[in-house]
Amino acid sequence: MTKVDVDRYLRDGYLLSRSVLDSARVEVLREEARRLLDLCTRESTQYAARIEWEVDHLAETDQTGMQGVIRKLEPVSDLSPMFADLARDPHITTSAARIFGEPVELFEDKLNLKLPGGSPYPWHQDWSCCWRAHTDELVTCFVYLDDADETNGCLQVVPGSHRGKPTHPFKAGGHFEVDPGVVPQDQIRPVPLRAGDMIAFDPYLLHYSDLNRSREPRMAIIYTFNPARLGQINEQRFPPLPSTGRR
Repeated sequence: MTKVDVDRYLRDGYLLSRSVLDSARVEVLREEARRLLDLCTRESTQYAARIEWEVDHLAETDQTGMQGVIRKLEPVSDLSPMFADLARDPHITTSAARIFGEPVELFEDKLNLKLPGGSPYPWHQDWSCCWRAHTDELVTCFVYLDDADETNGCLQVVPGSHRGKPTHPFKAGGHFEVDPGVVPQDQIRPVPLRAGDMIAFDPYLLHYSDLNRSREPRMAIIYTFNPARLGQINEQRFPPLPSTGRR
């Protein structure tokens, strides 16, 4: 990652990195994602604190066949040594470290599944909807485990929407989706990527992903990092592990 890349990130609010993981490693990670999905589906009561269900985020007309389908697991690094190791892998961390100009600590991790029929994530800013109690010195590294395009719900962004750290109002009655009126429709850019590619982005960047209208999953492992000088500032995110009660 060069100074040109960092400058592009600072200008656009996001940066693409191709093939940070090779196909063999992606397949191993994909299998690990399936293992976690199966574990948390079978033992959903024990892992309830980590689970978001698709039916809670789908329009009624899109819920057919989606009962019992998991939308997201968060966190997963304490359930999976493989995903914990990946969070420390320089292939993943280097982009955030170069952007900050220093080493990084893991702030958050989650597995977005977006299986066929999976729900959209409406337009939002991560800082506004999720992290106001924490620092805004954050970089999210979104790594695809499946090929992603507009059919199965690739990420879409508004380049430059992070500049000046704007905090947009939420849609009336909500606390996640921004008011649709603030999204400049003529500036939206879909970001189709292949499995093993990564997009790093700023916490103020406007971004969105549509319904998965395909027959293929669009899984992604997502890590957010903060500068190491701030320490491990979000360790309370881990629910107790079912078997031991420890965190």
